[in-house]
Amino acid sequence: MVKTTKPLLRIFCYLPTPRIWKSTIAARFLDINIELRGTKPTEIKDWLWDFDARPLTKEDKVKLADKTTKGRTGFSIKLYKTASFLATQPYGTIPAAFSPDGKIGIFESNSIMRLVVRLKTKNNTLYGSTPYESSRIDGFLDASLIFARSSQKYLLSINNNSVNKTIRNEAKEAYISYMTGIENALRENKKNGFITSKNITLADICFFCEFSLFYREIIPLNNPKNGINSIINELGPKSFNLSIKHFKKLKKHPYFKIDANKYLSDIEKKLT
Repeated sequence: MVKTTKPLLRIFCYLPTPRIWKSTIAARFLDINIELRGTKPTEIKDWLWDFDARPLTKEDKVKLADKTTKGRTGFSIKLYKTASFLATQPYGTIPAAFSPDGKIGIFESNSIMRLVVRLKTKNNTLYGSTPYESSRIDGFLDASLIFARSSQKYLLSINNNSVNKTIRNEAKEAYISYMTGIENALRENKKNGFITSKNITLADICFFCEFSLFYREIIPLNNPKNGINSIINELGPKSFNLSIKHFKKLKKHPYFKIDANKYLSDIEKKLT
């Protein structure tokens, strides 16, 4: 998001990823300037993990040769993380966000999204208009974390061809639980067409991004194992009719479309 004003937040992560869209979409609604730094997942190992994140130089590799850390979820290679990065990012993971001076680190995509919204206090209803509305939104954001944990494990297993029925069933259970809550909320608020209120909130943004990430699982497996197939296709759109329609509606919104259009189109092209 390139603007002339100084960014109020810097985020380092592999790109593209729907979980960062949570922050970029919210920033567009509020006209807030944030800076993204990163590269493709396969190339992130060649970057310096720091507030001043950038491609590694030969000097960096020599200087930090004895300070590399082994990647965890999604990264099984050595990663170059500076001491200041680890001081501000206690879990040492990405996405990693920073205050403009780099002294305060914020982690986890939902927390980074919340920060974006807190950066603008006037004419802002994305996080609700009362403490009760904000807390209700928090409930949906917290529920998404349970879904995200299982979905990430499932999607990574598909990527490295290690998926099995146990992992898939865990993801399926988490998907059904999460989508059932979204479906119920949309049914109760059907007259307004959003998850929690009369307008788009963080609950809608988070749902769209988490579903977009999980959407990759509709791509047929290159080497199917034990008849494992898409959870979304198995359950079908009628299982969560309102939720799927809401996803498709948000997909057309200009602030969502900027991030999501190519990503989702590339997935759908692989289905033909």
